[in-house]
Amino acid sequence: MTVATTWYDKNRQAAIEQEMHFKASRRGSIENLRRELAKRGIEYFQQYVYRKERRWIPKHKIKAKFEREEPATKTEPLIMIDVRAMEYRGREWKAQPFPPRILPYVKKRRKPRFLKARRPRIRRKRHAKSQRRR
Repeated sequence: MTVATTWYDKNRQAAIEQEMHFKASRRGSIENLRRELAKRGIEYFQQYVYRKERRWIPKHKIKAKFEREEPATKTEPLIMIDVRAMEYRGREWKAQPFPPRILPYVKKRRKPRFLKARRPRIRRKRHAKSQRRR
């Protein structure tokens, strides 16, 4: 799946495009896998662009497209992500690849607060001056 968006940056005076290519090998119906991957991919992409460019992109401006599927030899619990930023100046695009990323397919569950172990509360003795006042 490819997730991408484009905008014009006035400071750089160029059109900027950010795109991510997601690869996942899972079992199940293609419709469910596409829906789940698009949901996770768009949220991740939106947060990535905000962290990198300090620009919030609304979900309706992010495009998600799917390539042709191939049967997977084995399923993996990870999603491989290739990231690329492109800049358009004049008549050509200049691409800048970023290091690949790995995202778990299933989100990690957090422990509820009440199950975490607490340190015992230590009561301190009062000073001699405060005891005299009583």
